[in-house]
Amino acid sequence: MQSIYTSYKCSTCSKEFVLLTEDVESIQKDRYIACPYCSSKRLVKGKVTDDLRECMKARVYKRVKGALKEIK
Repeated sequence: MQSIYTSYKCSTCSKEFVLLTEDVESIQKDRYIACPYCSSKRLVKGKVTDDLRECMKARVYKRVKGALKEIK
């Protein structure tokens, strides 16, 4: 069974984000993944899991107007 979520950490701004593994694999070969915060291509692949809570365990998140915001 394939894992659903893949976490990435940006080497430039040190922020972490999670993408669906299916979406990452469906990206065309001539495209690349960039950081949504600073648009850098320098990413480090983190955990690949089935549970979103496992990807988010290392950080602290708070809900702000319905969206999750990283605090620490």
